[in-house]
Amino acid sequence: MGRLLAGDFAGVLASAARREQFLPTGKVHATLLLAAAAAAAMGMPEEKSFREQLIDGEANPTDIAACDFVSAYYGIRESESSYHAIRSAGYPKGLVDQALFGPLGVLAAARWRIDDQPFVERIEAVVERTGHARGRALLTQAAGVRAMQRGELAKAEKLVFDAIQAFGTLRLDYERAVALADHARVLAALGRAEHRQECDEAKAIAERLGAVALRNAVEQVAVAI
Repeated sequence: MGRLLAGDFAGVLASAARREQFLPTGKVHATLLLAAAAAAAMGMPEEKSFREQLIDGEANPTDIAACDFVSAYYGIRESESSYHAIRSAGYPKGLVDQALFGPLGVLAAARWRIDDQPFVERIEAVVERTGHARGRALLTQAAGVRAMQRGELAKAEKLVFDAIQAFGTLRLDYERAVALADHARVLAALGRAEHRQECDEAKAIAERLGAVALRNAVEQVAVAI
């Protein structure tokens, strides 16, 4: 899990290659889930294979729903159905998963324009309770995305910039690159020229991490603005 959150997608796949060493079976399922997300981030066709292995291994519906969601998230694909699937399955469960993956759900809901305030409030409470800095930054970014969608550009710019700064402090390059792309959109809407520089920086980070899906998404942002 740590490698995925750090943007070490190649490391996640290397761990998956050694998955036979992991016991019990639940850990194998978790490894396959994370590997599917990493493959999605890297734009690799193995994403589908990892999901199929999860099903063949008789993973429970929650694991499969989680796999579909994190794969869509890291693959930079809009997937409202995968969001509703994790909510129906009660994922994320447990304090650790809620702190680590819950904020991804909040950001995805914002990006995909899904109104789910009860979930937002639950994850906000978890992040407040745990003091998880990454989660706080993701929630700030999500609030910025919502503000951008409402046309509150000055508020959106500040919130997303704060998230970028937090990710930089935490040395979370992948999350920082995603936030840079969001910030570039806001800057372009405000008529500020710095948006191209931020797209270039986000693209450079994505290329260094092998995050093909993110690189492609940033290129689309640059073309659109």
